[in-house]
Amino acid sequence: MPESQQTLRLTCEDAEATRAVGAAVGRAAPAGTVVLLQGDLGAGKTVFAQGVGRGLDAPTTVNSPTFVLMNEHLGGRLPMRHADLYRLDDLELIVELGLDQAALGGVLLVEWPERGQGALPEDHVHVQIVPLEEDVSEDALDASPRELLLTASGEQAELLLIELAKQISAVPA
Repeated sequence: MPESQQTLRLTCEDAEATRAVGAAVGRAAPAGTVVLLQGDLGAGKTVFAQGVGRGLDAPTTVNSPTFVLMNEHLGGRLPMRHADLYRLDDLELIVELGLDQAALGGVLLVEWPERGQGALPEDHVHVQIVPLEEDVSEDALDASPRELLLTASGEQAELLLIELAKQISAVPA
């Protein structure tokens, strides 16, 4: 795998702040961007994906593709493909999804990437989402804080994180 030193650690106070970071990624993402979203159930992976869709001006609703495996959101600045590997435990089935090709010309988001190691593009931004409060009820998920650790692997991913850090530092606190 390509090595990278580019990492960005952010604290988001709620779901809307998580969407805002995702939107910044969507605005800055060039064609061919791959974002791997990792975190426990309810951590905010789909919330982050909704933000990326917002940043790409996707005209369709972004929701979890758990049962269809991959959703396409066309008509925005770039096409967005959103895959969910939660139900897959066979690497051959994951390879058949063609995730290495899915990012071409657009942006690919992959939830539960740990299930597809070896079948995912090497140049990617890995987003680890960790809730900062334990035992949050489903009703309180949108209002609970979480930490995002974005790590670049590869040249394109590094450039994206550098641009994202510039955007975030330019926003007044």
